[in-house]
Amino acid sequence: MERTILKESILNRIRIGLKSAQFKDIEAPKMTNKQIFITPDRPLIEIFENELNKINGQFIYCENKEELIENLGQLDKEKKIGLCYSPDNQFIDILSKSGILYIKDFEKSKEIKSGISACEFLIARYGSVMVSSKQPGARRIFSFPEIHIVIAFENQLVLEIEEGLEGIKKKYGTELPSQITNITGPSRTADIEKTLILGAHGPKQLIVFVLKTDDL
Repeated sequence: MERTILKESILNRIRIGLKSAQFKDIEAPKMTNKQIFITPDRPLIEIFENELNKINGQFIYCENKEELIENLGQLDKEKKIGLCYSPDNQFIDILSKSGILYIKDFEKSKEIKSGISACEFLIARYGSVMVSSKQPGARRIFSFPEIHIVIAFENQLVLEIEEGLEGIKKKYGTELPSQITNITGPSRTADIEKTLILGAHGPKQLIVFVLKTDDL
């Protein structure tokens, strides 16, 4: 009984306090990320490489198509990227010349070890890769293979996520992708005993090739 009376007394005091309280509407200052965060005075490519390395991603810069082919072949020797899923026609010649075994259709899913995709933008501040469902293979490449390889161009680099989203709006107009995803490093979780595990629900490795030229 005493507990009930005490509880009701506390609630009454709260009600009285709320009635007499005066709340002010405070408008938060409108600031951009450039104003909030310190941006290193370096080229975007260097910022992206540094941030990608911090989150366990791998960065490989290529001057031209020939160097890309050579580096892909070397990557296959080092990591044994196995059967590669790549439905994007712009990469077929590159994969053939690099000697990587690939398929265009999502079959033999249990045998696929890697996937190669393009991207929409590279977000330098976070070392992130912005992708969308408009790209060939889309969700399958971003989710299933153990190794996700991204082939991008230096002119796709932007500093902020907002710039990437604006770029997608300009590119697709009213036909926006049904899914826009920002990939920041290999998939990870630390839910179990606070131990970081890579590849818990997606690729274990994210490798980003950046070409100086956009001519494939």
